[in-house]
Amino acid sequence: MKTKSVLLALIFFVGMSCKKQETDPIPASGEIKLGAILDLTGDYSEEGLAGKAAIELSIASLNQRYAAAGSSLRFSCTYADTRMDTNLTLTAAKAMYAGGIRLLVAGPGNSAELKSIKSFLDANQMLALTCFSSSPSLSIPNDYIFRLITDDNVQGQALVKMMQYDSIKALIPIWREDTYGTGLYQTVKQKFEAQGGTVLSGISYKPGATNYEEMIATIATQVLAAMAQYGSSKVAVLLISYQEAVDFLRTAAGVNNLSQIKWYGCDANVQKASLAADPVAAPFASAVRFLAPIMGIGTAGRLPATANDLASQIFAKTGLNPDAYVLTAYDAVQIYGLAYNIVQAYDAARIKTILPSVCESYNYLGIGRKLNASGDLASANYIFWTVNPIPGGFGWDSYATWMEDGDYILPK
Repeated sequence: MKTKSVLLALIFFVGMSCKKQETDPIPASGEIKLGAILDLTGDYSEEGLAGKAAIELSIASLNQRYAAAGSSLRFSCTYADTRMDTNLTLTAAKAMYAGGIRLLVAGPGNSAELKSIKSFLDANQMLALTCFSSSPSLSIPNDYIFRLITDDNVQGQALVKMMQYDSIKALIPIWREDTYGTGLYQTVKQKFEAQGGTVLSGISYKPGATNYEEMIATIATQVLAAMAQYGSSKVAVLLISYQEAVDFLRTAAGVNNLSQIKWYGCDANVQKASLAADPVAAPFASAVRFLAPIMGIGTAGRLPATANDLASQIFAKTGLNPDAYVLTAYDAVQIYGLAYNIVQAYDAARIKTILPSVCESYNYLGIGRKLNASGDLASANYIFWTVNPIPGGFGWDSYATWMEDGDYILPK
């Protein structure tokens, strides 16, 4: 019987693309419940819907492997739609816990949501393996949160290196006042000033603010002053926002001097169809070469075959072009499958102890998943994306890659 169990495990792990094979016997039957807390109907639902599709594809693949290995055990996922509301996020986490779910996958959809449930997760040994939160404030060792993406200290370095590459000397920031926006702003400010650059006061705004004309007018005044001192080619605006980036860019399009400088965005803006489809924001973004970085799989010039195939499948299901974080949701499910096979129990505390070693040996999409001491992805390149004209409108296109190993910009 032992030989048969080992054989079944080997069959299960064929194609999982790990560096080493595990030979623990797989369980015979049962259901492994995962929970995904995402924005599925709100303003930022593009990423949530694409992430849900990635989870579904990954669960189907995982269940097929268990079936091929002769096991009746199956993975399933329960979804909660929070529309990025932190109160709804906490309610969803508590409801999932009451329903017997101990493993959260992919979501919540941003750092503010994840922060809102952190105490509950830790107190109740409920594990989250996430791919949409990047705030450095949540980089905490030994808690019940693991993140398969790098924190924003890395994104901040990528942004500053691109600004150096573009010879930017003065930066005017616009940032969202939440866990994510404030954290990334502080990181960029510190790194940019450390390199001799000047960061003007800019503006911050609370989630839900709609006084775009007033805010853009403030930015325009600061831009004019910076242009007078440094010249237009040395001045840039950094926009750290979510879906409201469309409103900021649409409003800025009506202010002449704001089209004379470069604009940068953040990972929350990358590949968003709503921005590329806007008849005012898209041409403005193209004119100012709006550059937004996101953790990269491959480089700007090459997407690994497995990642490209998965992206095509997600697009076929949703009509949305998935970013690297959405693709990472697929890996999160697979990593839980590997970890469960080792632990042989629905025990979040035990799975937590082996997740780092499982992640270290996992590489399916063409990006390693080794974690650092805080449980976040240890390292990654960043790909910069921009909005370019295409037949019939505008679309996102990769522009360049920040190579973490060496800290340099690699043009496409």
